[in-house]
Amino acid sequence: MSQPSPRPPHGAPRPPQVWDTSFHQHRTAPPGFGPAPQAFTQPAGSSGEGGDGGRRGPRRKALVIGLALLLVAGAGTGGWLLWGRDGHRPAPAKKPAARSVDAKLDWMAEVPDADKDSVTRMSRPWFVKNTVVLSTKKAVTAYDADSGKPGWTVEVPGTACKASPAASDGVAAVVYGEQEYLCDSLMVVDVEHGRVLWKKKLLNAKGLSGPHDLATLTVDRGLVTVADVGGDPLVYAAADGKQQTPKDYGCQERGTVVARARQLTVVECQLFGRQFVMNVDQKTGTEKWTWKVPDGLAVQNVISIEPAVLAMGRENDTSPTEIVSLDDKGRLKTLVAVSSGPYEVQDCYKNDWLTCRKVVVDGDTAYLATHNERVTDDGASPNAIVAVDLNTGKQRWNVPLGGTRGNRPLTMEDGKLLVYQQATRDESGKLLALDPADGSSSVYMKLPQESAERELALARFGSAYFHDGRFYLVTDQGMSDKAMMMAFR
Repeated sequence: MSQPSPRPPHGAPRPPQVWDTSFHQHRTAPPGFGPAPQAFTQPAGSSGEGGDGGRRGPRRKALVIGLALLLVAGAGTGGWLLWGRDGHRPAPAKKPAARSVDAKLDWMAEVPDADKDSVTRMSRPWFVKNTVVLSTKKAVTAYDADSGKPGWTVEVPGTACKASPAASDGVAAVVYGEQEYLCDSLMVVDVEHGRVLWKKKLLNAKGLSGPHDLATLTVDRGLVTVADVGGDPLVYAAADGKQQTPKDYGCQERGTVVARARQLTVVECQLFGRQFVMNVDQKTGTEKWTWKVPDGLAVQNVISIEPAVLAMGRENDTSPTEIVSLDDKGRLKTLVAVSSGPYEVQDCYKNDWLTCRKVVVDGDTAYLATHNERVTDDGASPNAIVAVDLNTGKQRWNVPLGGTRGNRPLTMEDGKLLVYQQATRDESGKLLALDPADGSSSVYMKLPQESAERELALARFGSAYFHDGRFYLVTDQGMSDKAMMMAFR
């Protein structure tokens, strides 16, 4: 007997929803000067020819006309500014000093003592005020952004399984277990002051615990949410750990992400069944729109919240197979096959949302690195950077960037796409600034040659980030080098 079609999630009253998911219907005086001063007005009571008889009139008239012509001639370059307060020309404005592209190694941070045997990082760095906070299997540690010195360390009472992808209002969360892979407890940390706010066992409605290593973990608006397969999400107040009633979306919540005024929530209406992506009003809980995920696909990661860009895959896929873009009304704009690049999205890990480190979305463009199976002696896979139009799914440009280096898109900075070009054994790495219009590049930051060998080793086993003018390389997992993080500026 066939199963009935899954019903859309319910909630508060909402506008008509969008259920269309048919692929074939969509095509994959110059400013600053102001008025001139009135330097030549006549004194009150004087006639147009002067008060001294007709003898001085022609000479004065000629003088006024000559000065007026001089003003007109100088209008294009500031006109009346030719006369300063002291009767001299003002000094020309100083041009801002050109930014040097030669960076220095600011500092290196060693692996925390608790992770000396084997370090594995749980999430991307949390940049909190003037610190860089890293979550590893055994500890949460804050490093001063200027010096790299450890500020504080909070040890995990066991082994961490995963951490929230971001901190919110100075709070982050870690799922851990007293034994490795147990993953049945939650610890919430004040990452501004380096203290544990609370920790507790994760228990379901029947009071039973179980592993939550595959859960989606988020911290937002004073709440910590652990959303997993097979049951309602567990929601706690970030301040004191008091358990909260989860919102009723009509189906099981699989996770929520928030950026500015937009909230995206993924729900699943049958176990291993149909999923829906909802844009939810944060204040009222009203669904603004709902998109029905096509049969056979599931949301593996959220690449961008606004615009909504999702990494999709089949049930048993370990990495995404499609990238989907939705419009402002929740309608499918484009579906881009990862194999069409092929694009490098292997690190868009399932359920670790907003962690796709080699995809940058800006407006209606996604910037991706191509995938190359060939690996050089330096451990790099030479690749290109591609700009994909999210309105059409077509490539706007494809830039190889030359050489035998691997290239990773990082972020947008000053209207340009920053790309990390990995070091080789003979030359240090660098950051390139790419013009969104055509992909033309210029050197933004050249890393020092003296640290190239260590940079190469750390880049092979780590991830790259750019924040507040600094470039960071951070290890992902165990390596022979004692340095866990390098910062350049």
